[in-house]
Amino acid sequence: MTTTSQKSSIFGLGTIVVDHQVYLNQFPDADTKCEIIEDRLQVGGPVPTALALLSKWGHSTSFQGTWGQDAYGEMIEKDLQESRIHLAGSGAKAGRKSGFAHVWIERTTGRRTIACHRGDSVIDPEALHLESIKKADAIHLDGWSGSAAIKAAKQAKLQNGKVFLDLGSPKPSWEGLVSKVDYLNLPEGLLNKLFPDQSLIACAEKLLLLGPLEVTITQGFRGAWHFCKEASLHQPAFPVVATDTNGAGDVFNGAMIHGTLAGWAPRVKLRFATAVSALKCQKPGNRSALPELAAVEAFLDQAHGSSDQ
Repeated sequence: MTTTSQKSSIFGLGTIVVDHQVYLNQFPDADTKCEIIEDRLQVGGPVPTALALLSKWGHSTSFQGTWGQDAYGEMIEKDLQESRIHLAGSGAKAGRKSGFAHVWIERTTGRRTIACHRGDSVIDPEALHLESIKKADAIHLDGWSGSAAIKAAKQAKLQNGKVFLDLGSPKPSWEGLVSKVDYLNLPEGLLNKLFPDQSLIACAEKLLLLGPLEVTITQGFRGAWHFCKEASLHQPAFPVVATDTNGAGDVFNGAMIHGTLAGWAPRVKLRFATAVSALKCQKPGNRSALPELAAVEAFLDQAHGSSDQ
């Protein structure tokens, strides 16, 4: 398999935050203290991180979101510029507060615990940057700004664009949005909140009935599933020493977008995205840990049995 492909244009709409990452040897019990090994500030959010990966791989990307006129807002703007993500109707808004998150990472396992304030990030549907959507080959959503996301999905379909959704948590009117997307990804932990006491396969079948062409479900160290009407596939996780799992799902989505736009078969792109996620987890951060395409190809070759497109 070769990881090279025709470059595309992707528009993203979603929340954006500044993460304060704190590394600990292990998570403390309640009402106890522990030493911080290391900390850093970085820009996060499911859609911006996926777009940063796609931009790194040569795709043209644009993002619409909001942030405050504060220090975090300045950091967000700088990060988007350095990541070569165009601002499509984005910008600092007076009177708004930028989103931020506290991310605790356990050094021994790479597990993370997050507390976040997503900021005043709702986009009015009338403020949607339609010109960027019309020019895009695909759009990537995270479910926030639900009314604007549904409008963006409808507009993209009018232009024959592909619609991707990374549904990380229950959102208002999530079923209405899912019915408008082509490719849905969500973590296994969300399934019981959407469909209590249902099996993973039963949940996937219900999600497909809502309208998506493909559904992927990530399982962390147990890999990922891919479902479509014709078949289901499971890809085991690659055995790596995880340093930082924060953002693993975000880059998985970015890699799935890349493979889908390249026209790869489900098994190929699922294996590829799982490898990209594994590589990201080996290094800390949301930007410096994003792998080059050549590194992904070398990793897959080393893992043996590289699949053909």
